[in-house]
Amino acid sequence: MTAMPMAPTQAEIDRWVAEKVWRTDSLLHALDAHAAADGDRLAVADQHRRLSYREFADRTAALAAWLVGLELPAGSVVAVQSPSNAHIPLMHFACNRADLTFLPLSDAWREREIGHLLRRSEARVVVIPPDRDDVGYSGMIAGMRAELPDVDVVASFGSGAAVDLDEVMLRPERHWGTGLASQSLPRMCMVTSGTSGFPKISLYSDDNLWFFLSAYRQTLGADGPEVFAGIAPANTGSTGYIFPVLTPLLFGSSCVMLEHWNPVAALELLADEAVAVAVAVPTQLIKMLDIAKRRRVDLPALRVLSNAGAPMPPEVAAEIDSALGCAVLPMYGATDGGVPTMTTVADPPEKRYRSVGRPLPHTELRIGDGDESQVGEIRWRNPIKTYGYLNDDEQTSAAFTSAGLYRSGDLGRVDEDGYLHIVGRAKDLIIRGGQNISPREIEDVVVEMAEVLEAAALGVPDAIYGERVCLCVVPTAEGPTLEQVAAHLRARGLAEFMVPERFEVFDEFPSNSGGKVSKADLRALVLARAANRPEGAVR
Repeated sequence: MTAMPMAPTQAEIDRWVAEKVWRTDSLLHALDAHAAADGDRLAVADQHRRLSYREFADRTAALAAWLVGLELPAGSVVAVQSPSNAHIPLMHFACNRADLTFLPLSDAWREREIGHLLRRSEARVVVIPPDRDDVGYSGMIAGMRAELPDVDVVASFGSGAAVDLDEVMLRPERHWGTGLASQSLPRMCMVTSGTSGFPKISLYSDDNLWFFLSAYRQTLGADGPEVFAGIAPANTGSTGYIFPVLTPLLFGSSCVMLEHWNPVAALELLADEAVAVAVAVPTQLIKMLDIAKRRRVDLPALRVLSNAGAPMPPEVAAEIDSALGCAVLPMYGATDGGVPTMTTVADPPEKRYRSVGRPLPHTELRIGDGDESQVGEIRWRNPIKTYGYLNDDEQTSAAFTSAGLYRSGDLGRVDEDGYLHIVGRAKDLIIRGGQNISPREIEDVVVEMAEVLEAAALGVPDAIYGERVCLCVVPTAEGPTLEQVAAHLRARGLAEFMVPERFEVFDEFPSNSGGKVSKADLRALVLARAANRPEGAVR
């Protein structure tokens, strides 16, 4: 790894440890303590397996023994592409035991994103999903091996690679480990798409995560073991993993993971497992609410629905509270910069519906130039703050101020009671159903087409997904169709959620005084066109 310009100073570490903000042990110490004290309790379940704490800890030790046998340098990156299932926490804790860096990757990503992330991370080990009828993961990696000089080993849980990790977990060797060389070293990665170019890899330490999840647990008013459900995808390490999977594992509760998103399956999971706390993105909650009302679903155990990743409409939050009898708790933050605010079960309903909570302890939150009552860019730093982007000092320097404050690109204000309200987004980022989409990545691929002179991707409002991708093009004499553009993007390996669902053709794009495309003006034109079309008409 290169230098980490946003790493906390030793003085900060010493202060946080003295104030008991940061702990002095690694995550696996908590896991092993729970396995020793209550080993038969359910740790993690998915549609394939149910693992007690004892079984879960044992399997991570078997995987760690295999990793240690590879004799990799400390901190080497292990990239794990997986559906949203127990393989993710199994490999995370195995990496923790072996003092290696864990990089989770979405199974929706293809050559373009995966190739970039493996090269950027300098991953030494790659774990891929078993091949499916529609996706050959082993072939995808094999086709890129010449571009991945750092990759030494390709493995899989099941068929698809030379090393079968299901078989590895049955071997007699175990490496329990003593944890990381230091719990303050960054050994956890989370991946997000930014406003320009490819996804970026944010770095966190065990100490970051301890503070992160201790603060989250307090917002829940938790008292004793409960069942958590991960509804949002867990395979980028952020919303769908940190809160619903790591929290219960560190504090002795249980986690059930939804591998394939479906609103009916999600509601059945909540009911069948007597889930108390679930984490989802707003789009998922909107779809679950619709079905719950029509089917009169009863979820007596459910008391909290946490959500993040996109704005939650206040009226929807209120309706969920009423229909499902639980508290909707929005959280605010960024995979790149951590979390500065959370709502709690003790907050008044109107604050939970219309704000994203008050700052967490030890958090420095700034709005614009310092007048919090006015609208300005939200910036912050606290003990959750990332170490920056892996092997990307240039992007790190752009994302943080010289004082280490994260530049969110979001616009907000703080009300008279100290609650943060998000009022807009300065960053040119599309958020479709909680998925962050970089417009530039779409545009860069579309302009490769001979039929396209210029391309601009925008987020347009949508009642279900929050936003959908609208592609605007200035074509050559014979411009492309939406179907041709979609086929080109898929052929170039972009994820399906990035493929545009609306298509607009212009003779030229509006520009600003500097000659650059004015996306604000372009968006206004797109919305005006939509308003003058019959319902559902799309070009």
